[in-house]
Amino acid sequence: MRRSFALVAASFVVAGALTFAATAWSQGSAAPAPAVSDAEIQALRERAAAYWAARMAEDDERQWELLEPRGRGRVTAKEYATERAGIRYLGYQVEDATVKGYFGVVKVRLLFQPTTAKLANIPVQTVLMDDRWVRVGGRWYRQLDDRQSGKPSLE
Repeated sequence: MRRSFALVAASFVVAGALTFAATAWSQGSAAPAPAVSDAEIQALRERAAAYWAARMAEDDERQWELLEPRGRGRVTAKEYATERAGIRYLGYQVEDATVKGYFGVVKVRLLFQPTTAKLANIPVQTVLMDDRWVRVGGRWYRQLDDRQSGKPSLE
């Protein structure tokens, strides 16, 4: 009887701990978010500017180097560049950056022109887009999951 009671008590303790851990994890409080400094925001803005400068210069290797490590493990520099073909970037301006924990969003104004034959008659366009970044090992990297938003929308 005493052993049964101990097992039941232990299972309640384990269940309670798991419930607490799951709640903390789902609320994002399992690991405290690092404090955000002006220097950190500036570092994010500079990395985003380096990415868009590489994009304008059609420097596929540099764009790929600024991609998050998970992304670099999934695609080669050539594959990454191929996915982004069809648009020529004529200018960019980093307008704002916000950081929440390990994630950042940079507002970038882009001046671009479609280069595909199907869209040849579309004039130069401008768009303000949210460019998503992630901090890994203290450095900012562009998120790969931009496949839907990596090209400005012409709709």
